[in-house]
Amino acid sequence: MKPSAIVGILDRFLVEGLASGIFLAVQTHKVDEGGPTSVVRPQNRIGMITNGGITPSEYIAVLDGNTYSAVFQDGSIIYMECSFEGRTLTDHRYLFIPCPFDASLVSQRPDHFSLADWLRDSIELEGKDVFSSRGAFRFDCARNVSEEVKDPHPVSHLTIGSGDCRLPLRGPMPVSSFLNLVFDNFFRPYRQFWLQFAPYLNLDQSEVTIRQSEEILHHINWEPR
Repeated sequence: MKPSAIVGILDRFLVEGLASGIFLAVQTHKVDEGGPTSVVRPQNRIGMITNGGITPSEYIAVLDGNTYSAVFQDGSIIYMECSFEGRTLTDHRYLFIPCPFDASLVSQRPDHFSLADWLRDSIELEGKDVFSSRGAFRFDCARNVSEEVKDPHPVSHLTIGSGDCRLPLRGPMPVSSFLNLVFDNFFRPYRQFWLQFAPYLNLDQSEVTIRQSEEILHHINWEPR
C-alpha cells in the first residue's frame, strides 16, 4: 500500500472516530518525501517523552502543541509515525499514553474549556495530587542501531516504564498491529469500530529484525492479523 493511501484511511478512521465520540480531538496526517524515504506522520511531531513516565507539563504541552494523532475521550493519547521505502515499512514510532490525570477530573471538564486549560487550572487549584502518571508505551523500529555499541538497542522494541526496559519485538509493526493492541486492551467497547478499518491498514509485513541473542530473552513475538 502506498503511504498516501495509508494517510487517507488513517485520517478517515480518526475523523469518523471523532464524529462517533470515541476521540476528543484528532490531527490529520501527511506524507513527508525525502529521497527514497516517505514518512507518514501527524502535522506536528511529538517531542521525546520522559522514559519513566510523563510529567504534567509534558502532557499538557502535547495537548497545547497538537502533537498527537488522537486524544481519546478519557484523555489518553496515541501518536503514529512510520517510514517507508516504496511500500516497505522501514521505521516507526507509535506511542500510547494513558491519561495521567484522574478520570473523574477529565469527565467533569466543561465544554467551553479546552482539556489543556482545564487540567492546568485544576493543578493550580488542587495541586499535583490530581496527577498520577501511568507511564507510556512506545513502539519503535530504528535502523540506526549498531551492534558494536556496549548495549545495542533491539532494532524493533517496546519501551515501557524505563528507558532501560526495551523489550525486543519480532520485527517492525504496521499501524494496524499497534491499534489492535490499543483497542484490544484499553478501549474494548470501541473495538468493533476500529475493526472496520483494520484490514485496510494491515500491511503485509513479515520482516524479522530480532537478533538471535535477543530471542533467548523476554520478547514480543507478535504476528500480523
